[in-house]
Amino acid sequence: MLSIHPLITLWVVLITPLSLFVASFIAKRTHALFQKQSEIRAEQTALVDEMIGSHKAVVAFSHEEAAMAAFDEVNARLEGVARRATFFSSLTNPCTRFVNNLVYAGVALSGALLCLGGGAAALTIGQLSCFLSYANQYTKPFNEISGVITELQNAMTCAGRIFALMEEEPETPDA
Repeated sequence: MLSIHPLITLWVVLITPLSLFVASFIAKRTHALFQKQSEIRAEQTALVDEMIGSHKAVVAFSHEEAAMAAFDEVNARLEGVARRATFFSSLTNPCTRFVNNLVYAGVALSGALLCLGGGAAALTIGQLSCFLSYANQYTKPFNEISGVITELQNAMTCAGRIFALMEEEPETPDA
């Protein structure tokens, strides 16, 4: 790209990392949602474990309806947080693709103007075609990285919960 047109290359190189900024901005916002989702999922798991483990007591004291209501409440909260976390994390890749497509459109527009304008900095149509292909190849890794960022956020949140569980002090049973 640099050998074809240095000024347009500078445009591509300076603007494309903006897509990583967009991805990190969204990922930082979704991290809190993934963390909340993990906490509610742990609460739901603890509730289910408690109700199954003490099933005879739940039935003996006719606590089935209250247990179902408690589960439905926790499940509704989990559904809301999970939906928001999934929605916002799924915005990352389209947003970075949008930024990279703006770069591509800017290259196409400026290159077309240079093709039509002539002069010392003019491009041929073949050079513009090569430049667009190179610009597309340059932005692909940014798109792929942005897709991995949200998955990494979710994995880091889950790993944090696992490490917190591993560091938990064991409970000693009552005499």
